[in-house]
Amino acid sequence: MKKIPLWKKIILAVVAVIVIFLLINIKLVIYGVQQGIGQLEMVRNAVPISDLLADKNYPDSLKQKLLIVNEVKRFAMDSLGLKNSENYNAVYDLKGRATAYVVQAAEKYRVKKYVWKFPIVGKLPYKGYFDEEDAKKEAESLKNQGFDVRIVNPGGWSTMGWFKDPILSTMLRRDEANIAELIIHELTHSTIFVKNNSELNENIADYVGENGAKLYLKAKYGDNSTALAKYVNSIEDNLTLANYFLYSAKKLDSLYCTDDFLKLSDSLKDIEKQKFIAEIIDGIDGLDFKVFDKTKIKKNRLKNVNNTFFTGYMTYYNKKDSLDIQRINDFGGDFMKQLEYLKKIY
Repeated sequence: MKKIPLWKKIILAVVAVIVIFLLINIKLVIYGVQQGIGQLEMVRNAVPISDLLADKNYPDSLKQKLLIVNEVKRFAMDSLGLKNSENYNAVYDLKGRATAYVVQAAEKYRVKKYVWKFPIVGKLPYKGYFDEEDAKKEAESLKNQGFDVRIVNPGGWSTMGWFKDPILSTMLRRDEANIAELIIHELTHSTIFVKNNSELNENIADYVGENGAKLYLKAKYGDNSTALAKYVNSIEDNLTLANYFLYSAKKLDSLYCTDDFLKLSDSLKDIEKQKFIAEIIDGIDGLDFKVFDKTKIKKNRLKNVNNTFFTGYMTYYNKKDSLDIQRINDFGGDFMKQLEYLKKIY
């Protein structure tokens, strides 16, 4: 019998391992292929900004927004030192569709997020889809397993450097300050990434997005500008709301752990749960805002509220206070020194 060379054995072993991995993770492989196709479709059909700026039929109002995107990108790379990126050099027209459909889940009677495991990026508390029906199937599967579920449409989209991310047409509906925050937020994902810590990643990106946008507005309009003051007021209102929901999430989770609650049947637990969530929503009336409209908040943000709503706030806001404290205590309030530190360690 002819002896098989060692190099062939090694190749066969490697192939066998790959095949076994693919068979075990077939659903994840299919998901990855589907999302890759969706992202490539965006990249392939995105129109370069330079072409749109030269197009006489493209609305002047949108051209102004594209010039702002270019300004913000230059500022993010030149002044903030974020990674030199080819992202956001083109625009993908969603034609009225949603950006994507992001599934989030949490335990039904705990404010504890459900996480998905992915190769390379690690654990994430959300799973994105470009196809709405695929997202609904995932959500239904989780509901059947007894989880609270929400499907949300994100304002932005980042592949963290894996593809050349285009500007999505929906981004151009924002005002200048919020365009700056969103672009800097997404570019931060390409610069700073901590595996298996989505909460820290999102908190850092949000924190850098807000502080970077403030520096951008200061550089462009000055320290005493109306644009900067309006944006700072909106950030403070958003923080007021976020802190309220984070505090409420802890109270809600404590309710779930009480002996009285644990003794209830599931149907009675649901009644108590919805009663407490309704009280949280009503409590917004007691908050003080500078620019936010309480009626609009209740109408636009508070739809189908369950535990995933609160875990979402935990993902994006739970560590922002600690980042602020770090900036003040460790860097004398200097955001740029802190940003250099964050880039170095992450």
